[in-house]
Amino acid sequence: MSNPSKRKTLTERGIAALKPIQGKRRHVFDSIIPGLAVRVTERGVKSFVLITRVHGKQRWITLGRVGVLSLADARTEAGKGIVKAKAGEDPRPRLVLANDFNSIVDSFIERWCKHVKPNGQLRNRSWRDVRRIFDVYVLPEWRDRPITSITRRDVTELLDRVEDDNGAVMSDRVLGKIRKIFNWYATRDDQFNSPIVAGMARTSTKERERKRVLSDDELRALWPLLDQPGTFRGIARMLLLTAQRRSEVAGMLRSEISADVWTISAERTKTDEDYIVPLTGEALAVIEAQPVINDCDFVFSTNGNTAFSGFSKSKQELDKALAKAMNCETIHPWVLHDLRRTAKTLMQRAGVEPFISERVLGHVVPGVEGIYDRFGYAPQKRDALERLAAEIRRILTPPPDNVVRLRAK
Repeated sequence: MSNPSKRKTLTERGIAALKPIQGKRRHVFDSIIPGLAVRVTERGVKSFVLITRVHGKQRWITLGRVGVLSLADARTEAGKGIVKAKAGEDPRPRLVLANDFNSIVDSFIERWCKHVKPNGQLRNRSWRDVRRIFDVYVLPEWRDRPITSITRRDVTELLDRVEDDNGAVMSDRVLGKIRKIFNWYATRDDQFNSPIVAGMARTSTKERERKRVLSDDELRALWPLLDQPGTFRGIARMLLLTAQRRSEVAGMLRSEISADVWTISAERTKTDEDYIVPLTGEALAVIEAQPVINDCDFVFSTNGNTAFSGFSKSKQELDKALAKAMNCETIHPWVLHDLRRTAKTLMQRAGVEPFISERVLGHVVPGVEGIYDRFGYAPQKRDALERLAAEIRRILTPPPDNVVRLRAK
């Protein structure tokens, strides 16, 4: 919820003067309507949002873009949303499906991505990433265009630009989001036909499959860098020590941790189930090293209000430091998810059975076994993560050449 000390009386002139902050989104809260704020993206896009709670869970509701929605109307819609939330109802405003692509993106995020399923979970918990892709790659080109005016050639030219600037994989990610929103709009308009056809993807599934695992030499150079102070470096270290997903680690809450056990709530997992991760001494040390800002529940936060989000810039800085540590101009490209794959590989090297390491990673077990085997495997997962930590220690301080390492049977 909004911090009262940071509220100010919003005015049309004040909103117009708001400037973006590089690398993150900015929120300015209204002192008249609690929970109402103006959100400014790093590209300068401004929207009215309402932060409220429904059945004890915090909800962020986009009311509309600044300019399309006036401040007075935003306060009115926010007031209606607060009343609905207190009554336990969906606080989202009734959206009129406009024809311009900008408004359609807003409607798509609110009506499809944030749709609440019968189990109480959002249909797309990664809706912020969907929003970011539209904000960064699509809206600058198509913001005010009617969706019916966007042709197959427009799509191809957009994908060409994304591929030239950001690579084929990102081009295909953009294509996937565009295809989804076009198909969604087609279900709501009798006359609309999506311009996207088969064959527009720039890579195949096999080509997109990543196999990158960090080598022992890379880990020896990387680990001292991750041991330095910094929220991002703590996240990267935790990724390797726990083998969990980036979103789960970055969103880690102190309230999820009890002694040496981390319980990830169902709303933050891909399986929609609570998930237990035993914490080794090394993992606990990373958590204890993170400062508590403004009593914030997020373990990894730089502003005391939200979880860490500045991954791109921080990763670039880490890559430069890693290249310097390895005495080379550039390093073989890698992404944070490769740490999860590296952890899986190290567990296997340490003698962990594959079906246990799969459960450490939180993967869904297919077939009949996944349906009927509900055992939590907490002791086995703890042993696997302890072996992982020991394997990392062995890599960092390898034994002398005359020492033969015996593997467990």
